[in-house]
Amino acid sequence: MKKHRLNILLIVLASAIVLYFVFKEDFNEIVDLIANVNPFWFILSIVMVFIYWFFQALSLSTLSDAGDKKIPFSIMYKSMIMCNLFSAITPSATGGQPFQIYYLKKNGLKLGTSSNIVVEQSTLYQIALVVMGLLAITLNYFFDFFPSNTVLKKLVLLGFTINILVIFMLVFITFNRKMGKFLVLKFVKFFNKIKIIRDVDKFSARVEKVVDNFYTSAKSLNSNKMVLFKGSAYNFIALTLFYLIPLPLAYSLGNYTSLNMLTTIVASAYVMLIGVFVPIPGGSGGIEYAFVAFFGFYLTRSPLMALLLMWRFVTYYFAILVGGLLIVFSKGRDKK
Repeated sequence: MKKHRLNILLIVLASAIVLYFVFKEDFNEIVDLIANVNPFWFILSIVMVFIYWFFQALSLSTLSDAGDKKIPFSIMYKSMIMCNLFSAITPSATGGQPFQIYYLKKNGLKLGTSSNIVVEQSTLYQIALVVMGLLAITLNYFFDFFPSNTVLKKLVLLGFTINILVIFMLVFITFNRKMGKFLVLKFVKFFNKIKIIRDVDKFSARVEKVVDNFYTSAKSLNSNKMVLFKGSAYNFIALTLFYLIPLPLAYSLGNYTSLNMLTTIVASAYVMLIGVFVPIPGGSGGIEYAFVAFFGFYLTRSPLMALLLMWRFVTYYFAILVGGLLIVFSKGRDKK
């Protein structure tokens, strides 16, 4: 509970700082833009979030159906929304999967099964994230959507490299669990030496369990190529929709010319690549900086700041709101 309170405090402080910098100039113009949005396009962006969750849940359901027990799709859908909530309020999005495992176990899946499918879904999502990042970098290389900026270029490459290293480690563990576990524990000890990890024994035990779960999940995925393909496709579609959300939001502000589908997807992918290594819950601060930096190539200050606020609400705070309400109203209704 204390950790959640600290995380919420960090979110509030980071949000307050962002709001200060957003509104310190052109306050009236930004408020006027938001107050006069086109409701059709704004509602469409909200719908896209629900569809994003739908495809994530579809991937999770596909993974579950390949096992020995099926549970209702509605449970999978709720679990994804709640997963997004706890990912949003924990540093580096570390709280989503543990809660999702607990929720699925509570609703009929064995602990081992729920752990495996959540790990599998996380892996497929990570792969989709890397593929979208690679696609964005390739498109920008050929079409030069963004002028060269040394700082932004380094941040994007750093974020992409981190994701690639994660995928490489996951693939390595798939083929050599013992050596993979050895390398991961070496990283744990390194982080302990530089005071990032305190209780090295406790953390190492958790890491070993995660590695074992992933190894089991990876073998399961590798033995069912159709499930692997469908799950990957669903996550790719989900991320594409998520990356496109700034486009209808720009339309809702009356701006129909500054962005198109390609520039929106590439800019959004870059934003997420930078946000991945910001340890504050929700990537607060880093995400906003990246959004302004990349979308600022196409929009002027007031429309850009209005778009930032609306996008952050739809893709982040809305998930917290819906997830919180879902938890409150789901108590006692789901299977115990």
